[in-house]
Amino acid sequence: MSAQVYPQFDPDPNIATFLDNEDDHGAAGRPVRPLTNGEVKNVIQREIEDSLGGLGSEVSEQRRKSLKYYYGRPFGNEQEGRSSVILTDVRDTIEWIMPSLMRMFLGGNRVARYLPNREDQEEAADQATDYINTLFLDECNGFMVMHDWFKTALLEKNGIVKSYLEERYEPKVETYRGLTPEEVDFLLDDERADPINVEQREEIVDHGEQGPPEKRIVFDVEVRRSDTTTQIKVDGVPPEEFLIARRAIVLNDQTPFTAHRKKLTASDLIAMGYQRSVVYNLPSDDTPEYSQGRTERLSEDETFPVTTAERADPASREIWTTECYCKMDEDGDGYSELRRILVVGEQAVTILDDHEVNRNPFSAITPIPMPYKFFGLSLADLVMDLQFIRSTLLRQMLDNLYLINNNRSIVIEGEVELEDLLTSRPGGIIRARSKDAVTPLEQRPFPVMAFQMLEHLEGVRENRTGITRYNQGLDASSLNQTATGITQIMTAASARIELVARIFAETGVKDLFRKLLRLVVEGPVKRDVIRLRGKWVKVDPSSWHANMDVKVEVGLGVGQAAERIAHLTQVLQIQEGLLKYGMGGMMVTPDKTYNAVSKLTQAMGFTIADQFFSDPQGAPAPKPPPDPKMLETERKSRRDSIELETDRARIEADAALKQRKMELDAEVQREKIRSAEKIALAKIEAELEKSENQAAAMVKAAQANASNGDARPSEGA
Repeated sequence: MSAQVYPQFDPDPNIATFLDNEDDHGAAGRPVRPLTNGEVKNVIQREIEDSLGGLGSEVSEQRRKSLKYYYGRPFGNEQEGRSSVILTDVRDTIEWIMPSLMRMFLGGNRVARYLPNREDQEEAADQATDYINTLFLDECNGFMVMHDWFKTALLEKNGIVKSYLEERYEPKVETYRGLTPEEVDFLLDDERADPINVEQREEIVDHGEQGPPEKRIVFDVEVRRSDTTTQIKVDGVPPEEFLIARRAIVLNDQTPFTAHRKKLTASDLIAMGYQRSVVYNLPSDDTPEYSQGRTERLSEDETFPVTTAERADPASREIWTTECYCKMDEDGDGYSELRRILVVGEQAVTILDDHEVNRNPFSAITPIPMPYKFFGLSLADLVMDLQFIRSTLLRQMLDNLYLINNNRSIVIEGEVELEDLLTSRPGGIIRARSKDAVTPLEQRPFPVMAFQMLEHLEGVRENRTGITRYNQGLDASSLNQTATGITQIMTAASARIELVARIFAETGVKDLFRKLLRLVVEGPVKRDVIRLRGKWVKVDPSSWHANMDVKVEVGLGVGQAAERIAHLTQVLQIQEGLLKYGMGGMMVTPDKTYNAVSKLTQAMGFTIADQFFSDPQGAPAPKPPPDPKMLETERKSRRDSIELETDRARIEADAALKQRKMELDAEVQREKIRSAEKIALAKIEAELEKSENQAAAMVKAAQANASNGDARPSEGA
């Protein structure tokens, strides 16, 4: 294969000159060199002044107005003596959508799932999913972070969170009592322990039955231990504290400029590692204290302007800092790097920190994105005008009702006691000099169409936001009374809420969990033992892939619970049918069935499926099914053995029965013999008794005869 031949051409002389000087010059012939400290300050100061969201910007004013309408504060056109009622359409709309959003993202036991990039990363992805979800929800207070994040976006156009690795150097005082001299030496050998107070005292040790009490010398020690703590944190950023470049469209690592204004104490800055002498000499700048959003947010809690004097201890002095993330070529290599620059001050900034970083820590969401713009629309933007119109209309209706109940009168001057007329009370008397001195001024009732207008404006609000009286559980029979119509309206409303949830997931939540994965992989935690899915598991975040894909598991709260339960029940029935027809190995695996029952229990309102079902992942593999022929052989052998055993038992039973019958017959014969012997013996005894009786009778008779014979001769004589 011949090499490709390209046509030859002569470059433009100007271009050639530029290319020759490329190593030394940038655009327009300016020299490429590292920036000085003053030039970096000028860049940061200009970016802060030109950024969006700062003090006096249009976006800040719109946010202030949204907060004002949310709190139901006066419009500023109220008149003394007239109705000043204010409806809260903005608050009602946002508070009705918040439960659905929170249930969608946090209804299960995890917010997002990591997908492996390779086949051998399955286990690592599962560990990362469990580990980071536990980290976010438990250690970073993820529920409240997402609540504030979502609510801020719905109310103030954009919600911002910041994920970062915090390192703090904090001394802590520890007290130990009753230490032996050896224990004191061991404690003070630690370089991190700075002794504050050491007291020696005597202590009596009671040995009980083993010996008499003993006195010994012990020590009470108080030390200050200096430890550096490292923690992954996720914080919500108030909108008035966030700045972004005016030309920015999206928020990512390529955004030219972002910044976070935050009030820190001098102690906080020292704990972050900055020198005490530098921190104590930093200038004070209270300009961010009076931003529109901050004053509106805190107007009911604080008095403005703030007149509280600074505390006496310098460590408690509050300092407004600006943590900037700016793309600039500070080192002069011709490429703009992302740099983290911490500055203090609004005009003449003081740089505390300046180093290159890889990622922007901010993640942003907006409920209604606008193409090619960073700032979208909030739900407050959709209903603020309706809140104003409906409040104005209701005020006029109430004023009319007040006038009807307390109508005005035409009075002839000098003919009426005005004090009686001005005092309105039931049954009150008005003193007048003539009958026609007081004439009521006719007041027409408010037209009925005003109520229809209120209903119409309520329908406009529902169409704009998708939050209807059906999905709020309120009666809206005036709009639709059919089950089909209600279902269609609720489905459309759910689709609007689902769209907002999907936008949040794709634009912000997914980005946040990507950043958390990188912080864990690149952070200080290399090995850990944690409890995952009810088991203690060894994890090594450094072995995970930092660029794994993220899937946000939203949609749990969409639709009615009964409908989701019915759908999941059908899924389980289909799986059961596939298993019955022998297709389980191809289409239905144990983990798929577990996913179905897990989602079903969550739809029923139980957040953790492990209370009822065990996750098959990690369980021992089931034994392979036995061979049908072997089963038939075993079954036949078992049947034959049972038949043999039955026959043997029958023969033994028959033999035992015969033996028992013979024994019974022999016993009967013996009983018969014994009975005959008893009868013969009884006869003999009876005969003997009879013979004895006869003999006795004969003896008595003989005796009697003898007595009679002796007596006759004596009589004869």
